[in-house]
Parts: sequence; C-alpha cells; structure tokens
Amino acid sequence: MVFSLNYLNKFLPNKKLDASIEIALNELGFEVEEIKPFSDVKGVIFAKVISKELNPNTPKLDVVLVETKLGNLTIQTNNQILNPGDLTVIFPIGSSKGDHVFGEATIKGVNSQGMFGAFSELGYDWELLEKENQVLKLPSDFASLEDDPMQVLGLDDLMVEVSTTANRNDANSYYVLARELAAYYKTDFVFDFKKPSKTFVSQINVQRGDADNLNFLETKGKVLINFEDKLLLAKSGIDTKHPDAVNLTNLTLLITGAPTHVYNKDLIGDNLTAKMFSGSLTIFGNKEVDVKDIIAIYDENGPISIASVMGLEAFKVEKEATNLCFEIGIFKNELVRHAAKEIKLLSNSASQGSRVISKEATLLGIKFIQSYLSNLEQSNLITTIDKVEQNQIQIDNNKLKTYAQVEELSIFHPAIEQLKMLGYIFDEKVVTVPNYRYDVVLFEDIIEEIFRFYSYTNFKPITIKNKPIKVKPINKDKAFLLAQGYNEARTFTLVSKERNTLNPFNFESSIDLLTFVSKERETVRNSIITSLSEIVLYNQKRKMSEINFFEKGMINYNVQVYGLASTTKGFFEIKRDIVNFLKDDALTFVPWKDCEFIHPNVSAKIYKGDKLIGWIGKIHPRYDETGAFYAEILDLEHKASNKFEAFDQNPLKTLDLTFQIGLHHYIGDKVAEIKALANVFDIKQIDNYLKEDSRSVTLRIFANEEAITLLDSHYNK
Repeated sequence: MVFSLNYLNKFLPNKKLDASIEIALNELGFEVEEIKPFSDVKGVIFAKVISKELNPNTPKLDVVLVETKLGNLTIQTNNQILNPGDLTVIFPIGSSKGDHVFGEATIKGVNSQGMFGAFSELGYDWELLEKENQVLKLPSDFASLEDDPMQVLGLDDLMVEVSTTANRNDANSYYVLARELAAYYKTDFVFDFKKPSKTFVSQINVQRGDADNLNFLETKGKVLINFEDKLLLAKSGIDTKHPDAVNLTNLTLLITGAPTHVYNKDLIGDNLTAKMFSGSLTIFGNKEVDVKDIIAIYDENGPISIASVMGLEAFKVEKEATNLCFEIGIFKNELVRHAAKEIKLLSNSASQGSRVISKEATLLGIKFIQSYLSNLEQSNLITTIDKVEQNQIQIDNNKLKTYAQVEELSIFHPAIEQLKMLGYIFDEKVVTVPNYRYDVVLFEDIIEEIFRFYSYTNFKPITIKNKPIKVKPINKDKAFLLAQGYNEARTFTLVSKERNTLNPFNFESSIDLLTFVSKERETVRNSIITSLSEIVLYNQKRKMSEINFFEKGMINYNVQVYGLASTTKGFFEIKRDIVNFLKDDALTFVPWKDCEFIHPNVSAKIYKGDKLIGWIGKIHPRYDETGAFYAEILDLEHKASNKFEAFDQNPLKTLDLTFQIGLHHYIGDKVAEIKALANVFDIKQIDNYLKEDSRSVTLRIFANEEAITLLDSHYNK
C-alpha cells in the first residue's frame, strides 16, 4: 500500500515524520519498497484573476492579469476557462517542474510571466479528479495568496510504498500504521472521533446469513467530502469523480482498512442478509456478468450487491441521494476471492476483503463514518457482531529468556510500554491482546511483538557452536569409474516381468506394481544388468561398437548397486577395476556355472569374506546377443580404505608350487589357503596340466624372503 507521509503526520502532532521513516518501518517488521517525492514542481504560488482579455494577435490565447504575493503578473493561456475572481495556481518566473525552469516569454507579441498550473502539471493524475485536463480552478476561499501551494495542495509530500506481511492485513490502513509509528517513536497518537449530533432508530432488520458479520448504518443528508481528502484519494490512485458518498467508502477503506459499501436507502428494502447467488447480474458500469456460487447482499427482493467486491447498477448512489445506508461486513476470504474472479475485476475493496478482516476493523470503519458525518442525522448501528472478547495469553518468562538468550528481562520494559500504547495489557500472569491483532495467539507471538519494539539490532550476533560429530566424506565413486573409461548411464528401475529373469542375488520375491503405465514397466528389476544390456544392444544397433557404461541404481526392494557393461574390456580388466574400486585385493572370485542365464565359462561370483557382493561375466548367449562383459556389485557402505606399510627395499622372491586337484575343483581354495598362511604380494597361475581324473595346477607366488621361507617349509616338507 502507498501511504502519504503528510497524512500520516496528521496522526502524530508532536512528531514530524520524514524519509527516516524507512528505518522505523523496517524495524517494525514492514518492508519499505520505495520512498519518492509526490511531485517534481518547485516555486508554484497561488494567484487570483483580476482581468482577462484576448491576445490581439490571436483569438486562441487569453491574456490574464493575476494578483500574487509577488505582485501583479501577466500570463497567457490557451485554456480559456478563467474568469475574474477565480483562484488558481501558477508557475512564476524562476519556478520549475523537473529540470525545466520557467522564465518570461513573448507569445504572439505579448509578454507572459510564467504559466498556469493544472493537476497534471502539479503531479496529480488529472483523470482521477476532473473530467477534463485544464487549468486548476479553486474556490475563492480555498487559500490566501500568502499560502504555499506546495503545502496546501500536498505537493511537498513523500509517498511511501509499504509491503505488509500476510498476517498484518490490519496494517493496510493509515490508522493502524500511524498508531504503530506513534508507539515506535513514543509520541502521542491523535484521532478525534466525533459523535453524531442527531440520531434516529433504523427500521432495518439484519440476519447474518452466509456472512461472518454484517453491520449497517443509515444516514440522512447530503454527504460532502473535503477537497484535501479527495487529493488523498487521488494520491492513492482512486477515482474521486464518484458521488461523495462513494468517495467516503473509499476513504474509509484507506483510513481504517474496512471494505465499505453504500446504498441508496430509497432503493433497497429493510430485511438484509448475505446469501449465495448464481445467475446474471448487472454491476457498476452497466456491465452484465454471469456468476456462479458468489456471496451477495440481499434484501427481500433479491441481490443488491456482491459482498465486498462490487455494487449493482440498479442500487448505485447518485450525487443527489440523501438517504444512504453504509455496509461493512466480514466474509469468508475464499468467497470474496471467488467473486472477484467471477466478475473478472479486482477492486480495492475486494483486494482487502479477500484477506482477514477483524471485527475491530469493521467497528473502526463504522466509527470513522459516524465521525466524518457527525453533522448528519444517523441511525443506530445495526450489527450482528456479538460481544468481542479479547484474547488472553499466559506469560512464560522462561521462554522469553530462552528466545532472547538473556537472564535480565528488565531490558524489555520500554518495549512493553510501547506495546501498551497499541492496546496490549500486561498483567503479572497474562497478556491481553488488542482485538485488531487477530494473528497474535501464542506467547511466541508476544515475544515477536516485544522484539519488534526492542529492536533486533540490539541483539548481538553470536557464533553458533556447531561441533560436528561426524564428517561425511565426499563420495568419489562415480569420478573413479569415469576415470576408468566408463560413461554414466541412466535407465528405468521398472522393467517387464518377461525380462526380469536375472536374479544374481537370489531375492526371494519380486516387487510388482499394483498399477503401472505399461507392461514394459510393471516390476522392479532384480538386476541392474537387465537394464544395462538393453542400452548396450540399443547402441550396438546404432553402429557403436566400443561401449563402456556404468550406472548406480536400485534393484528389488531399495537395494543399491553399481553395474558395469563393456565391449572393450575383458574379464580380468573388469576384475581389476572392481578390486581398485572397492580397494580390496582380498575379494574372492568363484566360477559361476549353475545359472542358466549366465555364461558358465567366463563368469564368476564375487565374495567379500563369506558374503556375496556381486558377479562378473557374460549373460548366456541364449538370452543375450550383445557379447558384452557385465559386472554388478553391491554399494557397500564401508569400502576398504588404503593401507600403507613400511617400504621394503629388498627384492621379492618367488616360489612355484604345484597342486593336484580334481578336474572340476576350484584352485581358489588353495589360493585362499596360501594367503591365510603368509603375507604374499601376488599369486599367478602359470600352468594347468590335465590328467584323466585330475589336473595339476602350478602357482607362482611373489613375496618377501620371510614369507617364501614359511610357505616353502609348509608345502615342501
């Protein structure tokens, strides 16, 4: 909302607000979007027309003689509406608008000592004030020639654009914002409410209906809005060419934040309520709209307005109307928003009414109208508001100490005194909250209010003592595999049941989806190789022969694995990659010959101790035409770390041992036995001699002299 600094100053007679208001508003929790001068004019003065005559050289110019505080001046104008006795505003010699400085000029042979001013030249949007853009004509008693138009017309004003938080809809009003500023500056807040001089009893009967609350006030007599208030409306971007009764409703919205509507009482009935409506309506401007499920104000004959959104053409107030009925209601926010969408218009009233309006705000709006029209005859207030109970919140000093990180609470006493200026009542045990603060419901909210006025700048920043219990290391797995020449692939976790045949980890059951988008994505894969083999085949069909992929993904019930696929690397190269990846040269690779889906001659299971952690090899040619090598390993939480030993400068020794084993016996058992006996550097198979019912396998062992001696004494006794 955009506020006039001059108008805010009216509420604070002992404090002159200036541009430093930005600091105050920010500390109060509001965001100042912009502060800018209302007008860029300087040096304008009032002038009274003495006489006028036509320029002898053209009938399109009037030569006007005016009286000013600088003396009599002659000014020419083509806006020939001025007459002797009229009060106006002029730009004399030396005055300026923006960068342009006015001087004396000769126009059609006659000197002109300045220029007459119009609303548009003074900084106002003339369309909000007049039907035509023309020289300003003011009532003769509006001001004296000694008065300064910069002050009287509010041209020296600063406009402050303020954004309020979602919970402070009440602050979208001059009354509340000025009161907050008065409390901040610890100065007097003045708003004189006048009581009506004459009253009568209204015959209106009100039922709440679908509204939360409804309030009506009747007045008799002509409503007149003073010129200064019209200028305020124009500064706020509100059209003032309406009847003054309508202007008063807009002024009530600005000052109190209460959406207000006015009816010609002669055109509506006495039984008023709020109900839902669907159908066709003619709103202001003779615009016909079709609406559905909107909340409307009804009399006994039908709808008379769209609640908090727009009036109906048939019941609008004309300038001559003297019997008026003002309405301020509270309606469900979503219903107001829906109605505005239905008519495709968002009025200022609808914008405010679509957010929370407190009962206090509605009563304040009525009180403002009663005061503004105190010279008119007014009815009693017809309302559905029950007795307003103030919210009370238990005080928790320990919680306040915890949030503030202090032990001495006396530092908050000045802030509490400022809150009392806003209507808060602090007793020993409870805080009573003013009714307009609908958002304050917890003691944490009270703490926030105290901190607002204590000022967050008084809190000294404290470094957080954050001692980490555990530092999670950076995962370099993908970077390692990329360095080994593999490219990362991304595949679907879901596959068809027909293709989900590979199950290297022997899961007891598959994870089938109850609903699925297609038969190709109906179950969670039991092996990531099911998906990798599919993309290998796809790329081979695209004439790509050198393929190296890796993927980290999920199989079965959230089991994380790494999958490798290669058409350029063989069994032992991939084996080396896996050993380096897991940083564990104690892995055991056991031939895998008992699975129909796995190639029995080039495949092996991978064990870490006694645990199966993966496999390496090919898919059986019966089920795969890629010919690629694949590997799949579990994503182990704790991979082996690098181990370092003291450097031994002595050369390695070798020992060849020959073992006679069964034709189908696995030599890995002997390798494991050797590694268990001594710390060896490497073991290689150098010979495999087949006999009729057995085979002789020769292993060459690389180790230091001590290990070789130990193994030699053990096997060559």
